[in-house]
Amino acid sequence: MALSFLFGTTDIVIKCDNTIGLINEFSKRNISIKKITSKSGETKISVSFLLVKTVKDICKKKNYELVSEKSKGLLPRFYRYRLRYGIIAGVLMSLILIFILSNIVMQIKITGGNDELEQEIIALLKQQNIKVGRFIPSIDFSKSESYMMLNSNNFAWITIRNNGATLVVDVLEKTKEPEMTSQRSVTNLVASRSGVITDVNVYLGKLQKVVGKSVKKGDVLVAGRYRADVVDESKKKDAKLILCHSKGEIYADYDESITFEQSFKDEREIIVDNDKERKYFTIFDLEIPISVGSKVTGNYIMTKSKTNFSFLGIKLPIGVSKKSYDKYYFEKVKLTKAQAKARIKKKIKLYEKNFLKDKTILSKKTKTKVTKKGVKITVNYKLNGNIAIQKELLTK
Repeated sequence: MALSFLFGTTDIVIKCDNTIGLINEFSKRNISIKKITSKSGETKISVSFLLVKTVKDICKKKNYELVSEKSKGLLPRFYRYRLRYGIIAGVLMSLILIFILSNIVMQIKITGGNDELEQEIIALLKQQNIKVGRFIPSIDFSKSESYMMLNSNNFAWITIRNNGATLVVDVLEKTKEPEMTSQRSVTNLVASRSGVITDVNVYLGKLQKVVGKSVKKGDVLVAGRYRADVVDESKKKDAKLILCHSKGEIYADYDESITFEQSFKDEREIIVDNDKERKYFTIFDLEIPISVGSKVTGNYIMTKSKTNFSFLGIKLPIGVSKKSYDKYYFEKVKLTKAQAKARIKKKIKLYEKNFLKDKTILSKKTKTKVTKKGVKITVNYKLNGNIAIQKELLTK
C-alpha cells in the first residue's frame, strides 16, 4: 500500500476489440496488471504509474485508441509540476537545507552535571573541535567519550549522543568518598626498615625512639598502648591506660639495594595508529563500502563508530559508520651493551619516579655486571624517608 501510494497507480481505458491480444502484449513486456476489466469493446486496466509510457507505446504500435487515463499517488502529483522548475528547485533546496540543518550541531545540552562541571565539559568538547556548527556524522562519539574520561577525574561515566540537531552529553559526577567515622583499632607505629632516625612528627601515641637513635626493622617507634604520665613513678602501674590508633611520621636514613637486568635479546611492540580506515554507508544493519581498500588482514585493533543521519529531528536508519584499524606487531631486536645499559637507566629513572618520589635520595652507587646474556646493574641507595607503618595490637 505504501509503495502504491508513493509511486502511484494509473487507471487506463483502451478501446480494443482484441483483449486477449492486448493481454499477450503486456505479458511479453512483463507489464504487471493490477486490475483488468473488459466491456463493450473497451478494456480498463490499472498499472503502476512507472509503466504508463510502456502501455502507451504498445497502444500506438498496435493502433489501439487510448480513451482516458487517471493517475493517483505521490509521484504522479509531483510529475504534473515537472516543468515548473522554480517549484521543483524550491522543494529540493528546502529538503537539502532541512537535511543539512538536521545533521549540524545547533545546540549542546548537558544533563547530570552542575555549572562547574558543564564548563569543564564544554572546554573538553572544544579541545576536540566539537561545537555548534560541527557536522554530526563527522563526530566519533566513542573516541570523544574516551578522551573526556582520560582528561578529567570528575566523571564516573559520560556518554555523548545526538537527538536530531542537539548534541546531548549525559554525565554522572564522581562522588567523593565520605570520611570514615567508625572507631579505629589500637595500633603501634613500627619501623619498616633499619636505619637512623632523623626527624619525628607524632600526632597520636607515645614516642619510643628519639632522633639520632638507631632502629631495626620491626622496632616499635610510636606506642598506641601506654600508661599516662605520673609525677610519682611508684604509682605508674595505677596510671590510666591509654589506647589509641597511633599516627605520625618517623623519618630515618636507611640503605636500599635493587638490581635491574636487561637481556641482549629482546622484542618490542610497534603500534601504527590509524594504519587503515574504512567507511561505510549504512542502511539498517547493511553496510555498503564507500572507501576504497583491500580486506584488512593481520594483527589489528579495530574501533568502530556509527552516526545516523537525522531529518526534522527524527533519527533515520541510515548513516555513516567508520572502522579504524591500529596495526600492531612485535619486532625482535638484538641490543648492544650500550643499548642494554641505556634501557636499564630508563628502568632506574622509572623506578625512582614511581617508588622513590616521596623519599630523598642522599646518595646512590651503581655496580655493573656484563654477562653473555645481558647486563645487570645493582643500585645501592642511601635514602631518607618515612619508615613508620601501622601494626594492629590485640586488646581485650
